Amino acid sequence: FRRVLFRSAADAAAPAEDEGGYKVFTYGTDANSTTFDPASDLQTNSGAFLVYCVGETLWTVDTDGNVNYVLADSMEYTEDTLTITLKEGITFSNGDAFDAEDVLFTLRHAASQPRTMSMYAGLNLDAATVDGSTITIPMNYYDAALVDLLGNCNNMMLDSEVCDQEGYGYDWIIGTGPYVLQEWNESQNYIITRNESYWGEKPYYDEFDVYFYSEESTRYADFQSGKLDGVYLTEATYINNLNSGAMAGANLITAVENSVYGFEMAWNSESTGVFSDINIRKAFAHCLDIPSMVDALGEGVYTVATDIVGENSWVYENNGVYEYDVEKAKEYMSKAGYSKENPLNVAVYAEGTAWNAAMFEAAQSYCSEVGINLDLSGVADFATILPVLLSGQQDMSLGQGSNGSGLDPANLLQQFSPTADNVLIRTAAADFPELAEDFTKGQSSMDQAEREKLYKEFIKGIYDNYLFVPICQGTKNYGVLDTHPSAANAVNPVSCWLDPKLLTD
Repeated sequence: FRRVLFRSAADAAAPAEDEGGYKVFTYGTDANSTTFDPASDLQTNSGAFLVYCVGETLWTVDTDGNVNYVLADSMEYTEDTLTITLKEGITFSNGDAFDAEDVLFTLRHAASQPRTMSMYAGLNLDAATVDGSTITIPMNYYDAALVDLLGNCNNMMLDSEVCDQEGYGYDWIIGTGPYVLQEWNESQNYIITRNESYWGEKPYYDEFDVYFYSEESTRYADFQSGKLDGVYLTEATYINNLNSGAMAGANLITAVENSVYGFEMAWNSESTGVFSDINIRKAFAHCLDIPSMVDALGEGVYTVATDIVGENSWVYENNGVYEYDVEKAKEYMSKAGYSKENPLNVAVYAEGTAWNAAMFEAAQSYCSEVGINLDLSGVADFATILPVLLSGQQDMSLGQGSNGSGLDPANLLQQFSPTADNVLIRTAAADFPELAEDFTKGQSSMDQAEREKLYKEFIKGIYDNYLFVPICQGTKNYGVLDTHPSAANAVNPVSCWLDPKLLTD
């Protein structure tokens, strides 16, 4: 149900324990959740935080590649079949039983969505069979990324009985997890409370109040004043402030991801195709002084990326940083038919965090010298730009992968694949057949040594064709008041999201 009363972050009580011991954690984040469909809008901090509370997956995969079962009791994955046996007696928070039909509904829904459908192409869901609590799904091909994928929060199990109702939209979320969504005020906040009928271990906090802030300075100020127990941070000034101990009673939590943050360009004819000419991609890459940008904007917080994957990934190979050379960039622009006097206009769409805005403003200044005009009007609130991001009709954005388990890097590499159909950097496989072949063969091989060889060839091809410009190693930073001593362990090591279930006392 939805409560109509809205408490602003300014009114929210600081840490959280009334006379009866009712414990509340208040958290400030950036992007507003616009929908609660795991297949379309969980790339935000607010969305991920919610799903880690309300939803659960069949299993999780840790940074060592170990499978830890959650809703599944066991799993067997061969070259041609995936067999999953579920735990019994688990219910959704509304009392509906969790069963095999919910699993198949969740997978079929994700396989039908533009953002995620390519990830499920290996599953022959139409031929899936159910025998009690056991699900058998034939494979169209072996997919090395699949076990990782099914442990990702995008695969939170949905209640098929609710989702099948006529007129149901994903403006609410029901799961099997330790919390239930009680209130959602769009563009303002949501409130979740403990699921008293949860099948697993009882969580520590009774309630989480999550507030959305368009300005990082405002949410940091509320954190400093004690109105928030935890806060998501991107700006180096605030991160360094906490790291130096300047704010008494607060701790900085930094999680390093396997993914890399960088510029995504529309180089395919299916979207805008602005960067379809390799000369323009080369000009863009060489007109930017990436190390200076990271040093100036990151204030020592961020590390310059030297590959399209992070240093902790087992396919990392230090391909280096594109050389900063303005004259070379001008020559490439001239070959493409553009110059400073006849510039190329590029439409940029990205979430308008202070860090993103500053990075694009710096890039805008560099690009103007060689004849690339970056239009930054699309660097805006996440809810505003989400339709454009999902449609892939932007010329350029900023992005990074989201999966950091140790099992297989295919979910990280998938965003670069010429066969991908759910990201900005997408095209027909015919445009880059060798890259498509390297990735597909690697993903469908059961031999890890062969996968590593093919993945590295694929990464080198992405780098040599200037299809993505790396900026810095992906990290996530959080501030948490020291009245919450478990905060040091509160970041999910795989995804690097703040995981509410890891907060104890």
